[in-house]
Amino acid sequence: MTELRLIDPDGYTVPDTILTVSDATVAAVREHLLQEVAPAHAAQWADFGYRASDYRIA
Repeated sequence: MTELRLIDPDGYTVPDTILTVSDATVAAVREHLLQEVAPAHAAQWADFGYRASDYRIA
C-alpha cells in the first residue's frame, strides 16, 4: 500500500486527497489527481495565480 497526496503550489495538501492505494493502482490514482483534481482545485484559486501544472504528488 502506498499513501499519495496532492500538494498545491504553496506546499499544502489539498483537502480530501490523502489516499492509501494498492501498488497496482498508484499510476492511475496519480494520473487522476494530476489530470482531474489539480485542475479543478487550481480553477477555484485561479485569482491567486494557481495553475494545475504547479501541483505535485507526495
